Amino acid sequence: MSKNVTYIKRHKKGFIYFHWINAVTFFLLFLTAMPLYTNKFLFLYEAFGAETLQTMHHMLGVIFILNPIVALLITARSGIMTLIREVLHFDKDDVKFLVKFPAELIGKEPEGMPKQGFYNGGERMNILLQALLWLGFVVSGLTLWLGAGHISPAIRTWMIPLHSICAGLGFAAAIGHIYLAIGVNPDSFQGMRDGTVKESYAKHHHAKWVEGLEKEGKLETVERTVK
Repeated sequence: MSKNVTYIKRHKKGFIYFHWINAVTFFLLFLTAMPLYTNKFLFLYEAFGAETLQTMHHMLGVIFILNPIVALLITARSGIMTLIREVLHFDKDDVKFLVKFPAELIGKEPEGMPKQGFYNGGERMNILLQALLWLGFVVSGLTLWLGAGHISPAIRTWMIPLHSICAGLGFAAAIGHIYLAIGVNPDSFQGMRDGTVKESYAKHHHAKWVEGLEKEGKLETVERTVK
C-alpha cells in the first residue's frame, strides 16, 4: 500500500558532492597504500606497477586536500559554515547524547535522549575527528612527499607513523560511520542521496534544528508517495 511521506530538506547538492568525493577519495587512498603494509595487496603492484600506484596515491592526495577547501569556498553559506558553527557549539545536551547514545549501537532506544541540533553530539565528534585527521594527513603526507631535501630526515621519519595512525583511525571511523548510517539509522543515509530526510526521523534525531526552522518559517518540506 502506498502512502504519502513528508521529507525535510537538509543538505544542499554541493555539500553532498563534497561528502562523496571525500569518502571515495579516502578509500582509494587507503587502498593504494595497502601494499606498503601487507603482502596480501601486492597484487596491486603487479596490476598497476609500484610507480603508477604511487602516482595515483599522490594525485588522490591532492584531491583529498583540495576538496574541503573548494567546498568551503563554494558551499560556505549552504553547508560548510553550518558544519563549522555546529561543531564549535557543543553544549550539555550533546554530552547527554553521547552518554546515552551507545544503547543505539545495540539496537535499543535510549530513554530521555535530549533534543539535538542540525548535527547530533556523535556527528559533531565525528566531524571534529575527521578535521583533525585531515590536518594530520596533510602535514604528514606533504612532508613525506615534498619534504626531501627541505625538511630534516628526523622529522620526516616521525611523519611515517603519524600518517599511518591517521589512516588507521580514519578507516575505523569510516567503518563506524557506515554502520551507523546504514545499520542503525538508515533514514539518515537518504540525506546524503538527495539532501532530504524523513520528517519523522528529523524530529526524532534533530528536534532542536527542526523547531528552530519552524519558528523562523524556513522549514522546507517535500511530499513523496512511497510503498
